Amino acid sequence: MKRTALLLVLAAGMLAACAQSNDPAASPGSGSPAPAGDQAASSDMVKPVGGDLRIGQPWYLVGSSLSSLRIPEGVTITFEADTVGGQAPVNSWSAGYTAKADGGLEIGPIASTLMAGPDEAMRAEAAYLALLDEVDGYTTVEAGELYLFQDQANVLVYSVNPPVEDPMAIGEQTEALAAEVVGMTEAKAQAAVEAADHIFRVGARDGEQFALTEDYVVTRITVIVEDDKVTEATIG
Repeated sequence: MKRTALLLVLAAGMLAACAQSNDPAASPGSGSPAPAGDQAASSDMVKPVGGDLRIGQPWYLVGSSLSSLRIPEGVTITFEADTVGGQAPVNSWSAGYTAKADGGLEIGPIASTLMAGPDEAMRAEAAYLALLDEVDGYTTVEAGELYLFQDQANVLVYSVNPPVEDPMAIGEQTEALAAEVVGMTEAKAQAAVEAADHIFRVGARDGEQFALTEDYVVTRITVIVEDDKVTEATIG
């Protein structure tokens, strides 16, 4: 009897909680975020349930359903009291929005600056802004993440922290520098590499191979020299 009574109490509590979360009277008006006192959902939530949008503080894009497009780092979204905006792959954008305490969310119409960028980045931006325009729900979680939804499907994921750069990724500056030193004298190549705060190393000179460490350093350029000219440069 005690076990049955306990189960009935728990069931009643769960029904009451569901009724409260679905109460339309709990939703804020158009153009307003969910109340700041709302608690973030637990991290296992996979549907729109609302939460704290961190008014005035940016969220950083860390994942999306646009897997066929390369979304560059630095894409953000920031909710203000009446507007939302952020940095897209190329341009900045802004819009009005309506957020409800039960997780409903509408964004738009979206206006953006008109700077041009590389074709790949512009394609990614067009797809990203179109996806934002179709968003209809949101959830925030205690771990500091924001999930945006379209038809109950999670399409965009943001974090309170910027994405951490891959420490093993080779930068564009390093790639350009490695190409630039080919054809230089050894002294000029060394000066150019060190002026860019990179590490210069000779791997071979006039056919003589030198013993090299096997560690990998993304800011180190190793060259091969023939007749005082750099004939090859590698990174690592």
